[in-house]
Amino acid sequence: MNSRFNRRSILRGILGGGAVGMGIPMLDLFLDGNGAALANGAPLPTRVGTFFWGLGLTPGQWEPTKVGANYDIKRNLEFLKGGLDKKTSIFTGFTVKLDGRPSHAHWTGLAAILAGTAPARINTFDGMPSFDTAVANTIGNGTRFKTLDATPYNATTTSYSSTGGDNYKMAADSPVALYSRIFGEGFSDPNSGEWKPDPRVMVKQSVLSTVKDQRDALWAEAGATDRARLDQYFTSVRELEQRLQNELLPPPKCESCVVPTQPEEIARKGDVPTIVRKNKDMVKLMTMALACNQTNVFNYVFTTATSEIYRPGDLPVYHGHTHEEPVDGKLGYQPISAELAQVSVNAYGDLLKAMDEVKEGDGTLLDHSLVLGFSDTGWAKIHSIDNIPMLLAGGANGRHRTGQHVKVAAEPVTRVSLTMQQLAGVPVGNFGVGSMMTSKSITEVMA
Repeated sequence: MNSRFNRRSILRGILGGGAVGMGIPMLDLFLDGNGAALANGAPLPTRVGTFFWGLGLTPGQWEPTKVGANYDIKRNLEFLKGGLDKKTSIFTGFTVKLDGRPSHAHWTGLAAILAGTAPARINTFDGMPSFDTAVANTIGNGTRFKTLDATPYNATTTSYSSTGGDNYKMAADSPVALYSRIFGEGFSDPNSGEWKPDPRVMVKQSVLSTVKDQRDALWAEAGATDRARLDQYFTSVRELEQRLQNELLPPPKCESCVVPTQPEEIARKGDVPTIVRKNKDMVKLMTMALACNQTNVFNYVFTTATSEIYRPGDLPVYHGHTHEEPVDGKLGYQPISAELAQVSVNAYGDLLKAMDEVKEGDGTLLDHSLVLGFSDTGWAKIHSIDNIPMLLAGGANGRHRTGQHVKVAAEPVTRVSLTMQQLAGVPVGNFGVGSMMTSKSITEVMA
């Protein structure tokens, strides 16, 4: 049936003598017969993200007993109850192959997952990029931000997204900072019905384009080492150029987009109540960034690998507790460390819940997304790189066979990283270095 309305329609009227407009939600009549694409055949976008928390989880408190579908939910993952378990796959038994290299505490595990390598040094991925950059190169170019990086942890350097070496992204580190980055200068409400290009953006783009010849000349004169540095620099310039180009185009209508009000400034402290509050605000902002088509790719770091969140009035920080706190003989685990691990993984749950509350097309924003939740260690007390927690949430527009528990015996974590990239649409057949190299996808979660 042909309709005079479409997903870009604005209901207009008069209120108190003034004109008003109201966007229309994503209705079935705007979609194809299956509700999985727009009526014109354009697919709903897939959004992809990573969510990191430091210091792992409590051994025995998160791993399901049952393998496959309809797995049981242990204490650490109780936030999955109520339906999120049907949208989340859990991976246990995966490890890092060292190839004779040392295991760097709180670094080797995350480097292996993100870059596929057991690094020779701490704070670097041995020149390898983190896999989110391949995802961004595949699905991130059509939005205002190729990627968005955020952390509630009071440090703009807290991002593990890297194009190689020790070159890491800068993260928005507070609700106000993230709001300003997304909804501040350069943002155009996709549902406002009014848009015109910002002349300042036009000038910026013009300035960048004028230096192309000089950039090419400099490249021709540079040696191999300088070219590596220039490549990283020019990559950031190209991303800026793409962002400016996108800002010169009218944003597509997005009925699931609800522009939030600016959050209140929150004290820059590391106590649990403050960090939890900041996280709740920031995951909602990140969710709206996705819903408003500002980005398709994001990286979120709840805490650093050596987490320094602390309970109010408590002297040791979380990292200190993991090493100093004795294992309770009756419980079989470290109670304070377990409490702080619960806080950390619940933050991932807050993101999933926020995304699943946004209705979009035939489902929710989470159904059209893919979010890897992971940590740096299996058991922080002994810096274990075995059984590192990894969870994959979201339907990826039907490509992820959700709700699976996949259990292996000491297979490389790169199998999960490879599978995530493939589910995200990256044309990649293998991932990793040395013994971490794998072409073995986890077919149990691939629809």
